[in-house]
Amino acid sequence: MPKRVPRRRSSSPSASQISLPTARRHLHRHGARRCTPPLATIARATALPTARLLLRGRTVSSVSAAALAVLPFPACSSSDDSDEAKPLPPPPAPDGASSPPQRQNQPWWQRERDCNVAMKALARAGDVDQVVALFADLRTSGTGKGDASPPNVLCYNTLVNALAEAGRLEEARLAFDEMLAAGVAPNASSLNILVKLHSWRSARFDLAYKDILRMRDLGVEADVGTYSTLVTGLCRAGRVGEAWGVLEWMLEEGCRPMVQTYTPIVEGYCREGRVEEAKELMATMERAGCPPNVVTYNVLIRALCDASRFDEVSQVLTESTAKDWTPSAVTYNTFMNGLCKKGMAKEALDLLDVMLGEGLDPTDFTLSILLNCLCHDSRISEAIYLLERSTSLKWYAGVVAYNTVMSRLCGAGHWMGVLKLLTDMIKKGIMPNTRSFNIFIRSLFFGRQFRLVKSLIHNQGFAATANVVTYNTLIYAMPSEVNNLMQRMEEQNIAPDEVTYTIMVDRLCRAGQFVEATSLFLDSLEIGLSRDLFAVLTNKLAHNDKIWEMTRIFQGMEKEGFIPDSSIFDITIRSFCRTGHCHDRIFFKLNFILDTMLVSSFMH
Repeated sequence: MPKRVPRRRSSSPSASQISLPTARRHLHRHGARRCTPPLATIARATALPTARLLLRGRTVSSVSAAALAVLPFPACSSSDDSDEAKPLPPPPAPDGASSPPQRQNQPWWQRERDCNVAMKALARAGDVDQVVALFADLRTSGTGKGDASPPNVLCYNTLVNALAEAGRLEEARLAFDEMLAAGVAPNASSLNILVKLHSWRSARFDLAYKDILRMRDLGVEADVGTYSTLVTGLCRAGRVGEAWGVLEWMLEEGCRPMVQTYTPIVEGYCREGRVEEAKELMATMERAGCPPNVVTYNVLIRALCDASRFDEVSQVLTESTAKDWTPSAVTYNTFMNGLCKKGMAKEALDLLDVMLGEGLDPTDFTLSILLNCLCHDSRISEAIYLLERSTSLKWYAGVVAYNTVMSRLCGAGHWMGVLKLLTDMIKKGIMPNTRSFNIFIRSLFFGRQFRLVKSLIHNQGFAATANVVTYNTLIYAMPSEVNNLMQRMEEQNIAPDEVTYTIMVDRLCRAGQFVEATSLFLDSLEIGLSRDLFAVLTNKLAHNDKIWEMTRIFQGMEKEGFIPDSSIFDITIRSFCRTGHCHDRIFFKLNFILDTMLVSSFMH
């Protein structure tokens, strides 16, 4: 990519220079509505306040604290889809209690346990900052009079794991070192977390090996979970041979591998296309008394499907009873998905009947696979029938399933069919998302329903639903409304993207407005240099012999801090050579452009 030299920006960008992060934040606020508050909101509204009370010594039962880990989502409501947390009703007072809870001296071990439950709930919700803050409160509360004790190893493990899962690797390592410095003895879970941190997150396998040996000196031996975690990381990194070395190492240490140890190696072989070696390893597992499970077989089936070896997949399923494993919904989904990718819709539908005969309930993914298959096979009527039949089959046909069929109807120009499905979806209480809305608008253009599109634009709910894709569709189909649409984007704080600029530059060039097109391209540099957009503009300018506009582009790129690289040179030379500028009489024009580019490069 072309390098960019930092440059001071104006504090008041123009309408075409809206910052992309701002637009993304706006899209996040006004995107598809959620019917239930996110887990992070629930955790903050319940786990955190309860844990604060625990640390201050309030009376809170451990049962109620443990319940935080399995709090259900509130029921979906069409009239209340806010993400804001609602205060929960106070717990019922015990019989005979007429006064508020009194402050009690709660045992330190109980405070640790209950606080750890709250930290885990927050970690699962992805609110790592609150986990860190809660741990800091716990650590502070343990330094009071008569209670000078650091948090236990379970609390430290929760903290380190939360930081590692969030990618905050340095903080995770510092937290672990702090635990050792505080005199808290690590356990096997501590080691497994460290190994996962190094092998899954940072691919620093040298550090994983060092930690295994270091923890042995501290009296903590690696267990099967430790080795399995390391094997998984190595296989994900494509180091299957080294994973075999770890397998031999653990056998030398007297640690027997489990199916979770072998399955990553099977997956590593399959990922490299070495299916026969994967099958041989699975046979070895059976002989070793560690037979593959359904997860292992799903990995093999996916690889066989990718290789179009469907007869072998059928054979694997036939032998499942004899080999004492039961195919799952994921197994059949994988097989059906492989068949659909190869256009074998009939076979995929037959497999659905087998799946239902096995007593397995189809999932959302099952329905999406089959709908995609039917749509790509131009069997739209059957896809619509399957969508309508989903209720009787007790499937949940969600917004993704409806969007799949509506998109295909849109491509076929059936805007009335799109409208019918959109209406049906809303009647069933399925909330359309922004993609549903964009498919509908695109179908209206294909059906030349311009008046209906204009009425939608002025609808009160348009602003809350539209995103940059919506506006790109409108700008492409309604060039006369460009100025109005760009003003609306600015009002909604939606920044133009690469597609927006490409559509507008192409329109301007077709209209012969090359000066305006060049200016718009230079404005687009605010969101970065797009080689595709540069190629579109360069081809148009070359075909129309606009040499001076090309020099203006390179001068503007230099001013914005972009240095032309080999790809920019290549696009420019190819564009001008295709239009005859390599001939002797006009070669000087291309030479002039190249000189301008070289000056821009050597200036930096």
